[in-house]
Amino acid sequence: MVASESLVSFQLSILKILDGQTEGRASLEVIKQHLAILYTSGQEWTGRMKRLAERAPDLDIFDQKLVVREPDVWNITEEGRSFLAILEGRRAATEDIALAEPSPAGLMTGAHARPDP
Repeated sequence: MVASESLVSFQLSILKILDGQTEGRASLEVIKQHLAILYTSGQEWTGRMKRLAERAPDLDIFDQKLVVREPDVWNITEEGRSFLAILEGRRAATEDIALAEPSPAGLMTGAHARPDP
């Protein structure tokens, strides 16, 4: 992995950590703890971040306002959440699921509706 790819992978890890936190925020200490666990738990995480990094080679989570640093806490922004969802392909999958779900009215009139007692 080249240096810039390593930096992008590291930044993506920070995005993922913040995205998984309550309200999308965590102290630097908590972020460091999560990074230590993720990067020492085997090749799966580093491989996953490397694959994502290939899709976002020019990533800069701070300049692009995907993460905001405050004195005691870092926050993922809505732009950061959206970027991550698009990068991981979650947005398209979520939209496809929403389009495929039947409406409540359709459930009541469908072939699987229970007959009246």
